[in-house]
Amino acid sequence: MKLSKGILVQGTISDWTIDVIKTHQKNFPDAELLLSTWTSENVKDIPCKVIQIEPPEMPKPIPMTVNHQKLGALAGLKKMKSDIIMKCRTDQFILNNKIFQIFEEKCSKNKIMIPNYTTVESIDYLASDFCQIATKNVLIEFWESIPLYDGTTPFTHAEIYLTMNYILNAKKDLRSWPECLKEYFYVKGFKEDFQIKWEKLEKIKEPYQRWYKECYPSCVQPEH
Repeated sequence: MKLSKGILVQGTISDWTIDVIKTHQKNFPDAELLLSTWTSENVKDIPCKVIQIEPPEMPKPIPMTVNHQKLGALAGLKKMKSDIIMKCRTDQFILNNKIFQIFEEKCSKNKIMIPNYTTVESIDYLASDFCQIATKNVLIEFWESIPLYDGTTPFTHAEIYLTMNYILNAKKDLRSWPECLKEYFYVKGFKEDFQIKWEKLEKIKEPYQRWYKECYPSCVQPEH
């Protein structure tokens, strides 16, 4: 049976969002497409279905957007009907129109396919949150396992908070990070496979381009 595909674009509206959505519509004409954003955002010209929810308050004293990610992702996922969903950002193009084919041919259906940029084996639980492709049930399991962040515990990366809670809460797995990375994620190339074009990397020269140049060599090599 052919599995249906969907794309969840989640986040605040950026200068790129309309073009991102139009490009997804062109590259994935048969995919269900939904934007999940906030009631504070102007969605007048958005050319796809939209769900808007109240934005949560930013945690204090340590601000992180993980609560926005959790609530926005779950609201969108639960509205969608697709079997396989790509959850991505409002400020990033996913330009490879074969990306769902790669998932179906290469990735186990109990794993989440993610880009290698900001996925690092030597830093516990550091797995990219730029884009996730998985079955709807797996993605809902991931985002439901994330507790709301109260702003009191410092994390060097929001990705660590997300991945750590998924593995410890949903999977209850106490093995080493390299073992868990292999068990629950399938890593493909940020540039080579996903072909991601990111607004901040293109438009804001510092610090994003410097971080990219420094971080990318240490990222996990794409699986084949």
